[in-house]
Amino acid sequence: MSYEPTDFTPAPATRAHGWTAERQRKFIDVLAETGCVSDAAAAVGLTPRSAYRLRLRPGAEGFHRAWDAALTLASDRLLSMAFERAVHGNLRQVWLRGECVGEERVPSDKLLMFLLRHLDPMRFGRMAGLMQADVRDPRDTARDALPDLADMLADSHADAEALRPETIAADAIAPFGAE
Repeated sequence: MSYEPTDFTPAPATRAHGWTAERQRKFIDVLAETGCVSDAAAAVGLTPRSAYRLRLRPGAEGFHRAWDAALTLASDRLLSMAFERAVHGNLRQVWLRGECVGEERVPSDKLLMFLLRHLDPMRFGRMAGLMQADVRDPRDTARDALPDLADMLADSHADAEALRPETIAADAIAPFGAE
């Protein structure tokens, strides 16, 4: 069974309008989604400063550990978003004579290079090419593990949103014959 960040003992609440157990759990949920303390605090109607104070309060060790776990989950999600942005880019408006005439997707080569260099330094970092022959390539380990991991996948009851054509960049679908 995997650890969920909301599986923790909330810190004792000192005020009915303060950091109740319900607010602590919602804060941790939003933090795990966004990785942003200010967004998580806003979602529960409290300040980031009070969240940091609660984190350090005696008796709030479970909240502190849940916070750390939430940030770990958020970093995985944010990494996926960074790759998405590096490959598919951001929407940028195209202006002509003071009027917005369209939009284009602009991928980020710098972000892609940064991610590759830091996530696979043996291939793309400064030491690329100096890898010793007796060192096992982490990609081989990942390739070997993939079939077993895929077999472990199960149906999910999570809400899913169907892909809409307007969310796909025109240049991404053009090679496949769609207009």
